[in-house]
Amino acid sequence: MTYYEELTNTRYKKPENMAAGIQSMVLHIRKENIKQCLSDMDYVGHRQDYVDTIDGVMYYDDSKAESVNATWFTFENIIKPVVWIAGGDDKNCDFTELKPLAKRSVRALICVGKNNKNLKSSFKESITEIYSATDIDEAVKMASALAQEDDIVLYSPACKSSSQKESFVERGEAYVASVNQLKK
Repeated sequence: MTYYEELTNTRYKKPENMAAGIQSMVLHIRKENIKQCLSDMDYVGHRQDYVDTIDGVMYYDDSKAESVNATWFTFENIIKPVVWIAGGDDKNCDFTELKPLAKRSVRALICVGKNNKNLKSSFKESITEIYSATDIDEAVKMASALAQEDDIVLYSPACKSSSQKESFVERGEAYVASVNQLKK
């Protein structure tokens, strides 16, 4: 196995890590040092993470995207139709930058959380189907019913959680667990 193949077979397949690995090859940094650095990294996840494909629909966890800007970067790379699960506490969010990308990509928006008035009103002209869900499990079930083959179901909140105790890790794990329940 070549060094490049070894590098790309790690659990750190993020483009920025692969680019750093290739750059280190150019700079002649010993591969043992690179491997040690990569193995020492704590992978947090929940940033554009592929979860599974069920009935031709791909599910992605982007729960770390707790800002409009982070969600914008995710949508910037999407070319397939999306059922977008978003929401939380959106009272201070300005969604203006997301509107053109949402209009281009989003088939339906499912708002989850307690305070999503701003989210709903911001996208009412660019997304025709907007729904509310009481929790992430209900949102995933709704998304599964709305999504069509070759669509993406994306959980990218674009705002902080409405609960002070809930972190993006907890929300992401709840999303992944709900997606895994769809397979049963």
